[in-house]
Amino acid sequence: MFSAKCSYTVLWHNNSLNIMYLIPFLRLLPLFFLLALTGCSATPVEYKVVNKTTDNEACQISEQICVETHVFRKIDYEKDEMLITYDSNKPGEVADGVLKKYKLRAKRSDELGSINTTMITAATNGQDPYDLMRSIQRNEQEVDAHTSSFYTSAAAPLGVLGTYPLGLTGIGAAREHTSGNGVVIGMIDTPIDIDHESLRSSIQRFELVPAGDERNRLHGTEVAGVLISRNPRIGVAPEASLVAISAFSTNPQNPDERRSNSGLVARALEIAMRNNVSVLNLSFAGKPDPLVDRLVQAAIQQGITVVASAGNGGPGAQPAYPAALPGVIAVTAVDKGEKVFSNANRGRYIDLAAPGVGILTTAPRGAFHVSSGTSLATAHVSGAIALLKSMSPAFSPELLNHTAIDLGAPGRDDDYGYGLISLGRAMGALGSR
Repeated sequence: MFSAKCSYTVLWHNNSLNIMYLIPFLRLLPLFFLLALTGCSATPVEYKVVNKTTDNEACQISEQICVETHVFRKIDYEKDEMLITYDSNKPGEVADGVLKKYKLRAKRSDELGSINTTMITAATNGQDPYDLMRSIQRNEQEVDAHTSSFYTSAAAPLGVLGTYPLGLTGIGAAREHTSGNGVVIGMIDTPIDIDHESLRSSIQRFELVPAGDERNRLHGTEVAGVLISRNPRIGVAPEASLVAISAFSTNPQNPDERRSNSGLVARALEIAMRNNVSVLNLSFAGKPDPLVDRLVQAAIQQGITVVASAGNGGPGAQPAYPAALPGVIAVTAVDKGEKVFSNANRGRYIDLAAPGVGILTTAPRGAFHVSSGTSLATAHVSGAIALLKSMSPAFSPELLNHTAIDLGAPGRDDDYGYGLISLGRAMGALGSR
């Protein structure tokens, strides 16, 4: 395994290259390709060499320069942990035998009642979780196996002072009728600064990770501020109740990044459903994950409105999950000029746009600061939905698509989805029903 970083240079010093000098470079072609895909990130991207191949450009050109090149796999999961799941109606012995056979050590067991599944978080004792997953899926009938995939929060700090554009989406007009009373919003994020004066709302906390230092509490405090802060410039739905589930913490490889994994996110989703949240804010992004995806779909089937970040990977990034799942409201960010956030993902899965650039919000130790990212836009939409649900039990999330202000290319597009959320138009549509 290795960590790919973005400081690399290739120099050719003359025009007549001996073919033998090219061979070491050709062996590294897959690595340079991976670096190009991952870009220059502050977090080292780790890969594992899993095979060798002659299926490369050099071999297609000539047998003389054909050399085996390495095949890499990205390590985007916990390296020493995996998840074993099975039908809760089956006895625990079905998992005990698998744990023993594959030399795994059970760390904890959780009941995911919403999908009738028992989840065991297991230490792999130095074995590669991906290889174990493939082997267990191939050979075992009574259980399923998963890597514990990474998710990261979707905010990017911005040091330029700005003001929160509540007026951009009509929040002020909606607040003349309601402040979110009677609606329960769930959020899965980092711990929050529960003592912040601006967050003196009805908050129920479930901490799956330690509160940690200020940096560890920053992202969750930012998101909670947009959702329910009582500061009139910040909070969208200050009278809504909040179920704050802490599942993200500082990535040891990058202190500026908050990270979680499939096991923690699965447990957090189950807690949200057990506590009857009406709106579920998921200001994070990752790749498709069978277990997490099933739980998100279970939440939607229970009638929970799930709102998720489109991601901050940039225009060329792959779709972010869980935002790209059917039924999830995928939110991108725009600035005060209604231009899409430059770091936002693009794609057909994006549904709505909301303010997410230069956002004034809450920070640990009773502070306030300015931040940017699709995380904050997601919280804006979650808060707006809480207002609309508080106003009318007839509200359906589909209404937001039909009443959005079209931005970018006419009609739905990959940058803005249906467009900028508009509470004024949505309230008008509700009033006409």
